Amino acid sequence: MEDVKIIEELSEQINRNLKQVRKVTWLIKGFQLNDLGHVTHLNIAKCNLKGKWPSAIFKLKNLQFLDIQENQIDHIPEEISRLKNLVCIDIRNNRVQELPQAIAEIPVLQKLYLGNNVFTHIPQILSKCSKLKLIDFTDNMISEGVEHILNSESISNVYLKNNRLSKFPFHLIKEDQIKEMNLMENAIENLPEIVSKIDNLLH
Repeated sequence: MEDVKIIEELSEQINRNLKQVRKVTWLIKGFQLNDLGHVTHLNIAKCNLKGKWPSAIFKLKNLQFLDIQENQIDHIPEEISRLKNLVCIDIRNNRVQELPQAIAEIPVLQKLYLGNNVFTHIPQILSKCSKLKLIDFTDNMISEGVEHILNSESISNVYLKNNRLSKFPFHLIKEDQIKEMNLMENAIENLPEIVSKIDNLLH
C-alpha cells in the first residue's frame, strides 16, 4: 500500500485530516514525504488518542520520526517493532508506565522521549537498545532501575529531572560514557568525585 493511502487510513482512524508539510516539528502536525513518496516523519500529537494505537501507523515502514505526545496513551504496543527505520520516538505527556520488549527490536532507534508519563522504574530492556543515545524520563516517578541505563553501551544523554531518586549508581559510569545528564529535582546526596568528569551534569 502506498504511504499516502496509509495516511488516509490513519486520518480516518484518528478522525483528523493529516496534511503533508514541508517539515514536521513538535509544533507542526502532519506528515513529511521523502523523494520516493515515503512517509518519514509523522506528528499526531494532541489528537486525543486513547487506549489502542491506530493500526495504520505500523504500516509506515519508512517512518523515522514519530511524535505522538500529549495524548492519553497508556502503553506502547509490541507492533512498534515493525517500524525498523524509527530513529526518534516522542511519547511525552501520556500515561505510559512500561516499555515493551519489542522496543529493542528497532535497530536504529537513537532517541526516546518519555517525559511526563507514569514510570516508577527504568525498564531493563533499555540496556538492549543497541543504538539508543538519548533517553528522557523527565517528570516521572522513577525511584529505581538507573543501572539499566548505565549498562547500555550506547546511551550518552540521560534526562531524569524531577523523579524520586534518592540514590544513584555513579560507580557504574564508565569513562567518557555520559555526555550530558540532568538529575535536578531529585533527592540524591553525597555526589562522588566521578561526577566532576561529566561536563554537562545538572544536579
